[in-house]
Amino acid sequence: MKTDRFLSDELQNIHSKLKKHLIDKNDDTPLFIFNEINLSELIKHISCEKIFFFKSKYDNFTFLGLGHSQTIKAQDLSEYINRNPSHFLVAAFLFEEDPNASEFILPEWIFVSKNEKTELSIHKSIEYKNFSSPNLFFNLKFDLNLYDLTIPPWQSYEEFPEHDQWEKMINKCDMLFDGHELEKIALSRKKIFDYDEPLEPTVFFNAVMSQNNNANSSYAIFYQMTFDKAFISLTPEKLFSLADNNFESISLAASSPRGVTPEEDLAFEKLLNSSDKLSREHNVVTAEILRKIKPLASSVIVSELQTMKLPYIQHRSVPIKAVLLSNIMPLELVSLLHPTPAVGGLPWDSAKMRILELEPYARKSYAAPIGVISKHFSELAVGIRSALIEGSRISIFGGAGIVKGSAAEEEWIETGIKMNPFLKVVNHE
Repeated sequence: MKTDRFLSDELQNIHSKLKKHLIDKNDDTPLFIFNEINLSELIKHISCEKIFFFKSKYDNFTFLGLGHSQTIKAQDLSEYINRNPSHFLVAAFLFEEDPNASEFILPEWIFVSKNEKTELSIHKSIEYKNFSSPNLFFNLKFDLNLYDLTIPPWQSYEEFPEHDQWEKMINKCDMLFDGHELEKIALSRKKIFDYDEPLEPTVFFNAVMSQNNNANSSYAIFYQMTFDKAFISLTPEKLFSLADNNFESISLAASSPRGVTPEEDLAFEKLLNSSDKLSREHNVVTAEILRKIKPLASSVIVSELQTMKLPYIQHRSVPIKAVLLSNIMPLELVSLLHPTPAVGGLPWDSAKMRILELEPYARKSYAAPIGVISKHFSELAVGIRSALIEGSRISIFGGAGIVKGSAAEEEWIETGIKMNPFLKVVNHE
């Protein structure tokens, strides 16, 4: 369905049916089904504060949640989704936070697109205890042609850590490898850009999507918490999906650049697949996922090594599928798998302590699980390749897996490449 038709025709129909629900005092969840709507296009016309957009890289699944209907605490999650099997909840964790201390959000308006259909379910507002009308979420008089939707030039820039500090961090890791405290650790850095005026999160997200034409090679995630704060990720990494008892994950680690020519690209791919250092970096991730999943599974299938080619970089990749034993809940899997050695380290207890010591900031949403949870289908990505907008400031993150033999300069360049989807927008490339 065309976006303009949904906005001009279908919203009126929805408004009428919501009024009837209120008059009849009907507490059932209103449900509407349409031909597939382009939900990323719809974001341009949304005027509400809380927005969660999640487009899967691996499944035919796109989610858009607007507003806030309920908050569900972690200890109540299993009971809630068993009691409400059709409800999708927003799951946005923090890297340093215990998943079992998290909260989950049921949006008011929930769009789910799959199999060429879009389903809209509507839930009562947590604030008003009633169904919110369309005008609270959509500005129907908004004319995109009347507004300057470009990103302004940034005014100041800084990096954490700086180059010299990064080199010291890698040297410190070498000592930890030599002392057998760590086998692997993932370290991150960020670039911070400040502006003279607040950034508009939806405008920035739309610019990221339009300037990265290969966005389908990654998840596309937009989580606006308030009008001036949003987390955006174009991550290639899947933590897991769970369709009833069918589990899928991916072991993704180790990187090499993309080549300018097909011959150069193939040479980089051969290096990626033959390098001892890169093989070790990836193999520990695969082994750790399998170690944790096998006790919960009746069967496990590990695919052959693949190369995941993204616009700026390529990775070693191994898809993993399993049939889990019954009654394995999504939160249990988050607690078990997060963080994988790809974004944390091995052994994790030591890596966690060293990340807190070495990185000059808290990661928060960066590299944390983010996605949707429900009774019959859940999918969570790992929020790498990301940016955080806070008022007139944007922080752009990149990380790298560090093992014995990692070179500080090479990892500095790699983390910079991983920031490219956002730097293109910031630098108006």
